[in-house]
Amino acid sequence: MKVQVSVFPIAGTTEKKQELQITMEKGSLEEALARIEERLDINLPKIETLLLLRNGQGLNKNEELILKDGDQLWVLPQLSGG
Repeated sequence: MKVQVSVFPIAGTTEKKQELQITMEKGSLEEALARIEERLDINLPKIETLLLLRNGQGLNKNEELILKDGDQLWVLPQLSGG
């Protein structure tokens, strides 16, 4: 399966938005994050510090997530109100 990924600037990780397509077998979130790190040659921060969206909807990082072919995954720094 193929998933479109957008990684937005994350302090200490990447300075610009990067877009890529990853190919996965199982479709788990852990597999997706590992593929992103491998392809971009980066180390993402802990999942608790990230904001993750699938097809524009926020993800519950405490539930098991299976991505599907054609999904879009956005990886952003955690946003906080002020």
